[in-house]
Amino acid sequence: MSGTAMPSNTQRGEGARAVAKDYEGLSDDEMIETILSMHKPSANPLVRTVWVVAGSVFVLFAGIGIFLPGWPTTSWLVAAAYCYGRSSQQLFRWLLSNGVFGSLLMNYYRSGRALPFHSKIVICGLIALVSAASAWYITRLGDPGYGQATIAIVAIIGIWWVGWRVPTTA
Repeated sequence: MSGTAMPSNTQRGEGARAVAKDYEGLSDDEMIETILSMHKPSANPLVRTVWVVAGSVFVLFAGIGIFLPGWPTTSWLVAAAYCYGRSSQQLFRWLLSNGVFGSLLMNYYRSGRALPFHSKIVICGLIALVSAASAWYITRLGDPGYGQATIAIVAIIGIWWVGWRVPTTA
């Protein structure tokens, strides 16, 4: 075994509180500048375009979450922020300072980059649903099992990561 131990839930919670302390006392503008300084866009224009498209799709999903009860909003915004952080400082700044979504993202950063429990449940459910549909579809196409196994492994890792590695807000 390696000499490094995996952090426990308690340690991750402490890490989230430490991150939240970094933003304590900062104005929104100072916080936005701090967040922007941690993300550098890709130098490759094709990669930036892919990130912009993915981020825009996630913003659209977040918009749906405003009107559809049970559909997460903050989770999609976090994904959009990740994509915009790798594609465009201007879009990332817009997302953080946006009148509709900005406060949700700022609360996410102020809470130490933790997700509410109900969002984690929905995300894990979506991972399971999409993975099951994908496995069913490639089975119908005649895959001998390698694709299904890959999908299952990736889904399990995704659910584990969101469920146990991402801090949960109180």
